Amino acid sequence: MWVEEWTGDGGVASGGAWEGLPTVLTVACEGVGSVAVTMESQQARVAEFTVDCSASSTGVGSVTMDAGVVKSGSFTVGIDASHESIRWALTVTQPE
Repeated sequence: MWVEEWTGDGGVASGGAWEGLPTVLTVACEGVGSVAVTMESQQARVAEFTVDCSASSTGVGSVTMDAGVVKSGSFTVGIDASHESIRWALTVTQPE
């Protein structure tokens, strides 16, 4: 899954996870402040972290979850931006 660019609060939902592979969630942001990132799989929180953003460079945060942490089926990622002007992007991958 890939969200190229969004501004302010937001998030995504997908129905395409497979628990047999690890899952990597990466978030990048620009602007003054931070974004709080949460990921839920089958209604259980599986990841939570904060990325510090900057107006002069890109802030990046990532978490790698072992196979089985994200369950097969749907998952959601939520982004809570500390300011409406913060721009962010995210990817969720399951490398083989």
